[in-house]
Amino acid sequence: MIVELYTSSATGMLKIKKDQAALKFLLEAKKIQYIEYDVASDTEKREKMKKSSGVSTLPQLFINDVYAGDYDHLAELEENNEFITLFQNK
Repeated sequence: MIVELYTSSATGMLKIKKDQAALKFLLEAKKIQYIEYDVASDTEKREKMKKSSGVSTLPQLFINDVYAGDYDHLAELEENNEFITLFQNK
């Protein structure tokens, strides 16, 4: 299973910074290994992300090249005890 997290180190928006930190914390708490891409410095990855997900919000999570959602969606899944199911049988 390949888990990819798209973030940006160049954002000045507090919500994005908090969401990125919270999503990293959640993945690490669940012991899910991931590859992080900083789209602030990698325009090729940013374009791939936008094309694959259809949105430009950050952070974004992909599992096996399939868009799993942004932080708000993933946090809702976690609240409903459904987040971990994204990683089962993959």
